[in-house]
Amino acid sequence: MMFRKAISFIFVAFFVFACTRQHDPRAYWAQYKKERLDSAVQAPKLNADGTIPEVKTEAKVASSPGDAKFESLCVSCHGSDGAASGPAALAMNPRPRNLTDAAWQGKVTDEHIAMVIKNGGAPYGLSATMPAWGAVVNDSEIADLVKKIRSLKK
Repeated sequence: MMFRKAISFIFVAFFVFACTRQHDPRAYWAQYKKERLDSAVQAPKLNADGTIPEVKTEAKVASSPGDAKFESLCVSCHGSDGAASGPAALAMNPRPRNLTDAAWQGKVTDEHIAMVIKNGGAPYGLSATMPAWGAVVNDSEIADLVKKIRSLKK
């Protein structure tokens, strides 16, 4: 009986040690400390008067009103060149429309492109991954986007 209790105690002690060992954060404390210090160094400091410092970035100059909207709404899927090469395009099935395709550009009207931008792809039997941007952009901005899409034709 005493032997069984000893074996049971050893068995329980071993598994308690083994289970807590895998969740022991001490092995990662050095990494946590480094990341905490790095984030503190990279945090922007306020100006003496308490205002946020101006960040100098190289801004792209939009040559037309449609360029800015295309950059903010379309580039992630269609790519900056319109050839369905955006970062999100690789994960999409089906892939986004290649807006540079001359054959496709010849088949569709400006009204069709505008309606797909406004209502999304699903109502027209196209990909449901094409979102409806009608709540985000107005009709004149949609017209600018259509002009931008037409300018991508190769």
